Amino acid sequence: MTNQELKKKAYQIRREALNMIYRAKTGHVGGNMSQADIMTTLFYDVMKLNPNDPKWPERDRYVQSKGHCVEGYLAILADLGFFPMEELSTFSAFGSRLIGHPNNKVAGIEINSGALGHGLSVSVGMAIAAKMDAVDYMYSWATESRRKAPCGRRAWRQPTTVSTT
Repeated sequence: MTNQELKKKAYQIRREALNMIYRAKTGHVGGNMSQADIMTTLFYDVMKLNPNDPKWPERDRYVQSKGHCVEGYLAILADLGFFPMEELSTFSAFGSRLIGHPNNKVAGIEINSGALGHGLSVSVGMAIAAKMDAVDYMYSWATESRRKAPCGRRAWRQPTTVSTT
């Protein structure tokens, strides 16, 4: 896809995520808006996927660590044909498999997630397993950085880097 086509697709994904949140009366708007561009680029231009064979052994893997921002992820999977677009209207409804966090009962979703940060360790484990099996595919994960300024008065805290030698 061209850059212009990717921008247009990211806009469509944002719009569908907002529609899902509006219909369900629940969801996380900001996270979905912020991840739309990178997820669109990954899913439509970088990753090797096969919606007709979601467990294709040579597929690239994506782990959504910030699981609470699942709406855009689901919109992309439906748009790519992993499941029908019409199913998006059931998001967060009683009995739907499209719940407020990634659910690996949905084609195209590798793992259930939600706790911020555990996607990195899961992705590392998957990469180590692939190396042991001598398989070559790409791993991507999305996470979220939470920096808070108590009462809005203090400067943002700088991330702490820990290194071991």
